[in-house]
Amino acid sequence: MQNWIFVFTLLLMSSTSTATETSVSSDAVIVDGVVTQIRTYESEGLTERPVLLVALHGDSPRRNPSYQYGFARTVAAQVKNTIGVGLLRPGYRDDADRRSDGVRGDAVGDNYDKTRINQIAAAIQQLGKYHNAQRIILAGHSGGSAITAKLIAAYPTLIDHAVVVSCPCDIVAWRADMYEFREYEGFKRPLDVVSPIDVAGAISDDTSISIFVGDKDRVTREYLSRAYYEKLIKLNKNAQLTVLPGEHNIFRHEQIIRSVVGKVSEMNARRQ
Repeated sequence: MQNWIFVFTLLLMSSTSTATETSVSSDAVIVDGVVTQIRTYESEGLTERPVLLVALHGDSPRRNPSYQYGFARTVAAQVKNTIGVGLLRPGYRDDADRRSDGVRGDAVGDNYDKTRINQIAAAIQQLGKYHNAQRIILAGHSGGSAITAKLIAAYPTLIDHAVVVSCPCDIVAWRADMYEFREYEGFKRPLDVVSPIDVAGAISDDTSISIFVGDKDRVTREYLSRAYYEKLIKLNKNAQLTVLPGEHNIFRHEQIIRSVVGKVSEMNARRQ
């Protein structure tokens, strides 16, 4: 009987420790037992206070996304004192078949909700602490940019600079566009959503925002980014809008990479 009690106690302790585990490695962030997969890239010339860049992929309904890793790797290769992290959104698998905890969703505007944003924000908070980051940049593409724009409103002191690329910043309008474009009934399904444009007023005045969109983007049309930008300017937020030649998949466009590299350099110079 005593042996069974001992074994039960060990199992309970093991279960409790797993549920409350919090750790960071180059490949994953675990917060209270919830695993978010990442890839980490270190630049040359790291100091004790680097700039942390976190990149988020889009909804990627037809493939396992990994291009966020390439974005983080490219930036880290071009500017000193940078930790570049590509983050795999909740419920997604990447091209190595690694999976982040959580529910992927149906990629119809349903997976930018509070639960997923909280998981990503918690992972970024732990990454910032682990790397002793002086500043944090969050860059998101498509659905990842909707999460970026909502996260900086929900956590106004966490992110110093946001890069919002190809954004469905008015989710209701975007879903109507996508139903017309794809003729997929999932975009007509009733959905209780809060759009980035609805929460723009909660963004800190200290957070700068760079918005990019392709002039031929049929997935997240230019007017969606422009309306978000105009709302930010009306609220006296620090925002810039750049319309690039191109379609939807512009996340790794040279001008966007150059913009992020310049922002990292500016942050490093400000620290000196």
